[in-house]
Amino acid sequence: MPLAEKFGTKPLRLLIVGHNPSEHSWESGKYFSQPTNNFWKLVKESGLCDIEEGVNDDYMVENLCVGFTDVIRKHNSDSRVFKRDDYREKHTFFYKRIKDNALRVGGAPERIAFIGKKQYSMLFNPPLARVELGLQKEHPTDFPFECEIWVLSTPSGRSPMKWDQRVEPYKELADSMHLAF
Repeated sequence: MPLAEKFGTKPLRLLIVGHNPSEHSWESGKYFSQPTNNFWKLVKESGLCDIEEGVNDDYMVENLCVGFTDVIRKHNSDSRVFKRDDYREKHTFFYKRIKDNALRVGGAPERIAFIGKKQYSMLFNPPLARVELGLQKEHPTDFPFECEIWVLSTPSGRSPMKWDQRVEPYKELADSMHLAF
């Protein structure tokens, strides 16, 4: 079953945006389902959501108004294959999808969190040379909403980033949301 975007029926408190779905996620129909992906551990440890470890995207959509999508809706387990032209071509469709959802549910997301720096950087023309993790001060000029934009660390098991550095921006996001899940 191909991975479907998960938006829910109410305005989102948080929209989580990945690069593109992995082969494993695409086949399982679940976001961040690759066994080496640390996303669900980061969510739990950061306090973003007090859930049992495992794939919980449906629970977050249905109960917490947290949605999931990707900038590029083409599955591939190596996001490095996508180049600048791919992002320039797909960003219009990404914006349209999230705007259409906001119209459908009656409101834009309060926050958008990009999981990894690359897809956020690629929304700028030219792409940003450097992106810091955390709450962003700069938004792409053609971004469709006024909302908080966050960039969180990659949950990929391939990343050499130390765990405490990886989890910190997730904790900051959780603190900013004052979540009591």
